[in-house]
Amino acid sequence: MVQLYYYENLGAECRKLLAKTDYPVKILLFPYEGWAASALRVTWTLKLHKWSRSRCKVAEKCGSRMASTVAKVTEFAKGYMSIRGRFKGVKDPDFELCLTSHVSNADFRDGYLLTGTLERGDRSEGRMELTHFAMVRRDPY
Repeated sequence: MVQLYYYENLGAECRKLLAKTDYPVKILLFPYEGWAASALRVTWTLKLHKWSRSRCKVAEKCGSRMASTVAKVTEFAKGYMSIRGRFKGVKDPDFELCLTSHVSNADFRDGYLLTGTLERGDRSEGRMELTHFAMVRRDPY
């Protein structure tokens, strides 16, 4: 039964898979080992709007600091989604979150529906670097 669910959702549109999960979507971020800065426990919340396919609200919670912004959603080939935006008043304001529904069998067994990467930096300086791995847990069925 689990393998059937895996093969049905492999490569499906990310927006449709996110619509099946709890609202708002909680994105788990795990720090990349090659990132030199100290990594705090960071949680992102993603709210997709039904009236706009190209915009979403992203809220970042890092310790006691909270920041939110409206980001641009771009769906590429089937199963790939990119979310770009800019937080005001932080050191690295720009971000790009790339998610895919092409998860490995091991990630699916661990309970993840979507996987991807998060890049942070400053586009005006031409500095963007990989900072976190992103995971979206699937709902128990």
